[in-house]
Amino acid sequence: MKNTLILIGAFLFMGINYGQNGPVIPKEPRELSPAVQIYFKVNKSEIDPTEQAKLEELFGTLKKIPEFRLVLTGHTDSTGNDEYNMELSRDRVDEVYDALASLGIPDSFMIMRYYGRSKPRVNETNKEKASRNRRVEITVIEKPVEAPKAPKPKVDACDEDTTISVNPSMSIKINKCDYKMLSKANKNGSFGVKVKKTADIMGLITNEDIPKIYRRDQGMTWLAALEISFSVDTCLKRPLEITLDPMDFDAYSRARIKVLVKNLKNNNADKTKDRLKDVRKRTIKKDAVKFTVKTTCPTSKDAEGIILLGAPESKTKTTIIKDQTRTIEEIYAVQESPMMIIPAMKTKKGFQLKYKSLENPYFVFKFSDGTYSDMIPVNDICKLKSKYEKEKTLDKKYKIKSKHLK
Repeated sequence: MKNTLILIGAFLFMGINYGQNGPVIPKEPRELSPAVQIYFKVNKSEIDPTEQAKLEELFGTLKKIPEFRLVLTGHTDSTGNDEYNMELSRDRVDEVYDALASLGIPDSFMIMRYYGRSKPRVNETNKEKASRNRRVEITVIEKPVEAPKAPKPKVDACDEDTTISVNPSMSIKINKCDYKMLSKANKNGSFGVKVKKTADIMGLITNEDIPKIYRRDQGMTWLAALEISFSVDTCLKRPLEITLDPMDFDAYSRARIKVLVKNLKNNNADKTKDRLKDVRKRTIKKDAVKFTVKTTCPTSKDAEGIILLGAPESKTKTTIIKDQTRTIEEIYAVQESPMMIIPAMKTKKGFQLKYKSLENPYFVFKFSDGTYSDMIPVNDICKLKSKYEKEKTLDKKYKIKSKHLK
């Protein structure tokens, strides 16, 4: 019996092709420069400034290499269980991926791998050594040689998709068989998918079904909230893809949007537990940035409910807002582009606002009678005395200015 040779590359599986003189074994991609290690704090996926500098230095190096690919592998230390660490390694790779994409690395040039705690770099005998395992390794390899493509087999109709343009900023890609099933079930024969998109600050704030807080007291950068329904109350056989273009390249090119859902225990936003529900593709071009949401079951059978497209905002600064008249129920600091909503938390000292930075910010107030104020520029806040003095809704000594929110 002849032995069979199987080659498994370090990062890519490459099959064996047969030529006229026998098997042609493709070479394993060669590394073009030393691997770069991006390190993270315990249980964190945010990139520190020192590690961001490494990415920018790598980007400068890559400009000198005409053809390359990047392999991003995510790792954690040994603490925690396998499921948690696998998710954390995925988050870390996603952060590095987004940071490199923001610098100008094309999506197609990056290959992502997640290993959790299964591939430590060093044995963890102390905290310092454990920190070396909390990393994303970036390996620069040459562009793999593609094997000759085999003739395409006959395509079944249910393996094909169709794309429907809803408006200039949104399109839907759906499997043709799913499309026919939904259209047939719809009495008027129209497209059997409805998407209600909320993509404005006041719409997000005033909709009580949409959580405004990520986990504890973090605000969020928002793309939109989507309520999706089908003409038939069923899950699709194949994923539905909704592509959203926020039409604001400068603001959203660095936004790290993820799929979030309502946490039914605390009514805050949290990560989806559905592995198929995710921002599967994030395309950045010269004048456009598009987010593609992939999901198979956005119906009433989907226990997670509304799809929230956003990213948690970090918090490094604190401001206290006082309301001596006790007529304000909620306070939000907001930014228009990218759309950011930072809720204030009610404390004994007043409303506590935690944030990192806000450019040209506004305030939105919800009053005890259930009504909301307009979006009021922070620069104009001191002028509110005459407008709200009769209602006595604001503390007369309240003098926060825009510089406090930068």
